Amino acid sequence: MFVLLPFLCAAVSLAELTTLHKGRNLTSMEERLSYLEKTIVRRINATERVLGQLLTGRDDADISALNVLALRSGMLASPSEPVLFSAYKSSSTGGISSKVTIRFDRTYINLGNHYHTEDGIFIAPKTGVYLFHWTIATGGSAFSSQLMVGGTVRASNLVPYPGGVDSSSAMVILNISEEDHVWIQLYGSSEQVYGGSNSEGNYQSTFSGILVHTP
Repeated sequence: MFVLLPFLCAAVSLAELTTLHKGRNLTSMEERLSYLEKTIVRRINATERVLGQLLTGRDDADISALNVLALRSGMLASPSEPVLFSAYKSSSTGGISSKVTIRFDRTYINLGNHYHTEDGIFIAPKTGVYLFHWTIATGGSAFSSQLMVGGTVRASNLVPYPGGVDSSSAMVILNISEEDHVWIQLYGSSEQVYGGSNSEGNYQSTFSGILVHTP
């Protein structure tokens, strides 16, 4: 934007130098230069006000106080890609012990491919606030499901003994750092987790997450 200023000054100089004698009775070179300088400053100030209003949308914008590089970067930056996934177990697994990661091996959606079906782990692509939801379908004894972040239990949910087939769900909202690994594991002994396709009548265990806010 400041490329405009030299052209503005040149235009003012040519116009003023050709009309000084006609418009004003300025007898000395010093007076002429002083008048020209004031005119250039006045027009530069007017241009800065207009540019500040155009760039920020504010009437009181002071372009001299703007971080032009940051402003330009923000204008040209592409919108952030959404980060979300929803995965499920395609088949049932038995004999699962404590601290074993539950592998949800199929996905309904996986924008950005940050959830990995081969090991059941989601790797956060950026720092922010994430929402996670998981459901465990089972018919075995009571146990806990745990949401792990980098090896630390950040949330848990009791899966009670249903006396038949049932499911238990939980949801949590957490601050997650870039490259954090997130997964679901069980705390119990020789447990069973049901899985199946999304056809009617199948019991499904699922794991989902979405980035809801970035700093």
